[in-house]
Amino acid sequence: MKFARRHPFGSLCSLAIVLAALTGQVLSSGAELVDARPAPRIGGDVGVYRGLGTWVDIFDSSYRHPRRAVRSMADKGVRTLYLETSNYRQRSAFVYRSKVERFLDMAAAKGIRTVAWYLPSFRHVRRDYRRSMAAIRLVTDRGNRFDSFALDIESPEVRDPGRRNRRLLKLSARIRSAVGDYPLGGIIPSPYGIEHAGGYWPRFPYLQLVSYYDVILPMSYSTWKVSGLRRTHWYTEQNIKLIRRETGIPTFPIHVIGGIADDASVNDTRGFVRAVRERGVVGASFYTFPLTRGKQWRVLRHVPVNPVERPSLPATLGSFGGELGNIPGGDQTHPKEVFFTTDGKAGAWELHFDAFDVQRAEVDILVNWKPLAHVAEGGRHEWTGARTRRVPDRYLTRRGTNVIAFVAEGNFSDWSTWGVRSVSMSEGLLGAGRPRRRRGGRH
Repeated sequence: MKFARRHPFGSLCSLAIVLAALTGQVLSSGAELVDARPAPRIGGDVGVYRGLGTWVDIFDSSYRHPRRAVRSMADKGVRTLYLETSNYRQRSAFVYRSKVERFLDMAAAKGIRTVAWYLPSFRHVRRDYRRSMAAIRLVTDRGNRFDSFALDIESPEVRDPGRRNRRLLKLSARIRSAVGDYPLGGIIPSPYGIEHAGGYWPRFPYLQLVSYYDVILPMSYSTWKVSGLRRTHWYTEQNIKLIRRETGIPTFPIHVIGGIADDASVNDTRGFVRAVRERGVVGASFYTFPLTRGKQWRVLRHVPVNPVERPSLPATLGSFGGELGNIPGGDQTHPKEVFFTTDGKAGAWELHFDAFDVQRAEVDILVNWKPLAHVAEGGRHEWTGARTRRVPDRYLTRRGTNVIAFVAEGNFSDWSTWGVRSVSMSEGLLGAGRPRRRRGGRH
């Protein structure tokens, strides 16, 4: 990995330093954690983390003109601003307090939610605590405050991982005890980076962190590792899968941070967005706002405002026969789209499904992100019965994974009423009729 070009330390980009130092030097084992693990936080308020976000650190040009920056964010469809208030190398809890207040007031006027974030060293837990609480307790003259707080968990200043873990968890416990049910986010290094990082952070405390934080925000900076649509998709997917594996909670809320924006191509951005959509995370963002370009924003606008999905996606084709979608009296945790995966397939296949309350051109079927067809119209408030669509060979990949998606019209908070169930595939008959191809596509 490489060092950030704009600033050497003190923001989320500081992860470049700690992971760039992974040259085989192994630190202490870090086996000691807190003795007792509280129960995981399930069902906390994660609304502020849903949908498209953007980041501003203390080095960003956005701090020169907060009101102008927030107006631009609103125009680009941003729902949440993640604003760095300080870091452990600064002299106070706010580097630019008056400008932080301007950000808060303008964001409130534009309907944008706000999350304060702070980078602790874990060397001085009391100071880290005071600065975190200062951000949480800040109220502007107009009565505006941060909707949430996120702790940036990455600093290797405490070199022994065991001591670092204990201090991290002590700080996290103190903040949680002080704020009650106020939403908290845990910003963590790339899980893939941690797993392949040797001595950077052995025994990273995933299990303990989900006891204090309502959402995990992995720094999935693919541009330091890979490039291109497929590789960026793969890297983003790995980080989501590792969090679900390490926490043991597939439905734990995740907001993925991608980028770094100025090194990401449009195809990189598209791979990132496809991965977060397929995995059904609650939200996603690029780091940082001034570095994100117009063509990237047009792709990022497709980040959905997901609720916490149960079950988590993607579902395995043929093994999950339950109802998914936005169904009155049934599942309502997949209101926009549902993704299924299956193994490699050669030749033409038949896609089978049953659809609920689907109106004309309301739900699209995508195969490996290629528009296949609309789901045919059915009766209101009822299931259509078994339907079949032929999937030509050119839509499918013979090796690897195939992705089948049902994507509905409507967006937060005006969702469509729709659903699918009993989704499966079988080998198609040679010479069967070809479905009408749709032109273009908005996905």
